[in-house]
Amino acid sequence: MLLAQSVSANLVQDGTFTSVTYSGGPALTAPYFGQIGPDTGTNPPATGATLTVANWTTNGYNFVFSASNVDSGTQASGANAGQPNEAPGQFNVGNYGNTYMWGSHNGGATTWVAPPSGGNFIAADGAYEQAPIQQTITGLTVGKTYALKFWYGAAQQQGTFTQATTDQWTVSLMGTKTSTFGNFTTPTINLGAESFSGWTQATFYFIASNTSETLSFSAAGTPSGQPPFALLAGVDLEIVPDISNWMIFAGFGALCISLEILRRRRRRAELLPAV
Repeated sequence: MLLAQSVSANLVQDGTFTSVTYSGGPALTAPYFGQIGPDTGTNPPATGATLTVANWTTNGYNFVFSASNVDSGTQASGANAGQPNEAPGQFNVGNYGNTYMWGSHNGGATTWVAPPSGGNFIAADGAYEQAPIQQTITGLTVGKTYALKFWYGAAQQQGTFTQATTDQWTVSLMGTKTSTFGNFTTPTINLGAESFSGWTQATFYFIASNTSETLSFSAAGTPSGQPPFALLAGVDLEIVPDISNWMIFAGFGALCISLEILRRRRRRAELLPAV
């Protein structure tokens, strides 16, 4: 007996951060990675370039990377050395120079691996120019419970930064009533110097109080002098099936199975020879 199953869809747009566009600056070759937002620096001068991740907004020291390029450059040399400018966050990003994470390709202690969800990921400084990365979620049903799943990790900015750091994420779905399933802050990652933590999946639950909410991820880390970067990937928000419906389906299925067992026993008894 096959029980009915609920089919739900991810309400997050571009939860793998793959819709990245670059505009307004010197011609570059895709794919584009670096600090999200406009290049507004003065030393070197701003290029006028802007890096955007579709459906997500932020104005902090937050970057979009892939595992293949996150450690492909250093503080002194960008991945595309020889080009006068790269996407914001690489060769020319305000007053900050090149920005990459420590990894095996630039002298770090750890080899990077892609998030299990695939796609790109966010690297957000939790101690400097902090600002959340956000998206407006629509299509919610008031009073229903939603499961938010995402992959998280930790890394450190490459350069003269060589101390251990801590990282974590705090998540909110603005305007919701929180359920009793979680505290909405990931466990603190204690990361050794020049390292990448790997990926861990978190699941939090929310009860919607509006049909439209703001999903927000805020990074926190220490110490401020050794840039701690919290990593975010594979964001998925889906409605939790109504448990009462599942109980009805399960009860109906159990009844059907019991009736079928009784039918087979009765049939077997009818076929046995009389004694």
